[in-house]
Amino acid sequence: MDASAALAGPTTADPAPAAPRRPRRAARAAVAVPVAVMLAVGFWGLDRGSMWQDEEATFDASQRTVPQILALVHHVDAVHAVYYLLMHFWMLPVGGEVWMRVPSVLAAGASAGLVAALGARLLRPRAGLFAGLVFAAVPFVSFYAQEGRSYALVCAAVLLATWCLVRAVEAPGARRWWAGYTAAAVCAALLHEFAVLALLAHAASLLLGRVPGRVWRRWAVCAVVCGVLLGPLALVSRSQSAQVGWLQRPDWGTVWALLRLLAGPVTGVLVLLGILVAAGLTTPWRDGGRLTAAAVAAPLTVLPPAVLLLVSLRQPMYHERYVLFAVAGVPLLAAAGLERITSAVRTRPPMRRAAAVLPWVLGAAVVAAVLVPQLPQQRAERDVLSRSDNLAGAARVIRKGARPGDAVVFMPSKYRAVRLGYPDAFRGVDDIALERTPVQAANLRGTDRSKPATREAMLAADRIWVVGRGRLRVRAGEGGALNEQDVLKRYFTAVSSVRVHGLEVRLYVRRH
Repeated sequence: MDASAALAGPTTADPAPAAPRRPRRAARAAVAVPVAVMLAVGFWGLDRGSMWQDEEATFDASQRTVPQILALVHHVDAVHAVYYLLMHFWMLPVGGEVWMRVPSVLAAGASAGLVAALGARLLRPRAGLFAGLVFAAVPFVSFYAQEGRSYALVCAAVLLATWCLVRAVEAPGARRWWAGYTAAAVCAALLHEFAVLALLAHAASLLLGRVPGRVWRRWAVCAVVCGVLLGPLALVSRSQSAQVGWLQRPDWGTVWALLRLLAGPVTGVLVLLGILVAAGLTTPWRDGGRLTAAAVAAPLTVLPPAVLLLVSLRQPMYHERYVLFAVAGVPLLAAAGLERITSAVRTRPPMRRAAAVLPWVLGAAVVAAVLVPQLPQQRAERDVLSRSDNLAGAARVIRKGARPGDAVVFMPSKYRAVRLGYPDAFRGVDDIALERTPVQAANLRGTDRSKPATREAMLAADRIWVVGRGRLRVRAGEGGALNEQDVLKRYFTAVSSVRVHGLEVRLYVRRH
């Protein structure tokens, strides 16, 4: 090159300066698109028109002061203590049930971006793009993206920890990645303690990747820090284990249901992703000390649910929402499998001319095959019927028919969530069984009066609205509700009954 050319700078024949930027741009695009798609899916139909009981617990707890929240979690829901505190500050400027769900939408968008980033880092940007889009298309993900609970935030924190671990293994001396890993793992575990199961998956990834001893030592330090910080919360929540007493021991049907949730409820989608995942499992499990897609994704998908299911055979504590983050491994393995299949097809002579566009065509076909059949399920999840009860519907019945001076009874008291979630519908209506409010009792539903006191209050009323489960069924252990049911049968007559999803509202009038 002559002097004039040197002064003029690089020519078009010398692409060296631009080369490093292209992979970065491609990786950023591979992350941005799934984030945008997931946010669009999450905000689509975010206002279902009603909370359900779990969301009402979040809504009610977030309205309390910090000391009141701390008093609450001392008695119940210690596992959600950090989440309730976060939601308290989130709800301060706006409030409302739709605003309450926004953090879950944002966390789901971050999760889709992290899945894409992992795919781009462990495979290539194209594979990361497909993995992020498949993740966003899974109905199980969008269900909790629209839930006013902590599970989408836990998923995002676990995936952030996974990303930091991948980067830390690539550069073991970079302390910032280990610090990020520790911080993300601690945040995930504090949001929900079962997130510590992700640490087992990460340990399995390190084992499969055959990382050197110094990596193991740093990971062990991070795991110990996480365990120490989580210990007090675990001790308190263990004393509240009766809260999950409704969970059942798992069986093979539970496992099958989990498989359908991880991939999607449509059989064709399940088969397609199953083939791609199987192909992804044939990809390399280690790469010269670096983690591979298979080594990261397979343990993340298998180990946390498997451990929780096995433990639940002795003491039931499994629910699929506790391991929502496990779904991230499926699109990563599917993207790895798609890359393996694409590479095999491109080597065939008829396909060599289409080598440049073939991966994109196959990837787009896979994303469409996953998304389109599951659109009906996605639409259904935007309906109030997708949750177990319709609190707003029951409140509307009271608002429409109640008169000043009417009384209301909740059979059992957990259905007081209707009044707590929508108090405006109960203005002028006396909750005659309530002795101490939820804030006074430092719990979620308050404390009822004694049976004689409740009986006396009911006999002093002329009109009583009753809210309970369908047909107002009362179970054997619900003593207060059985007492109220007896009074109603003896001294009152039902004059109207309205069923809403998961609930029934009846008006009783006193027989004189």
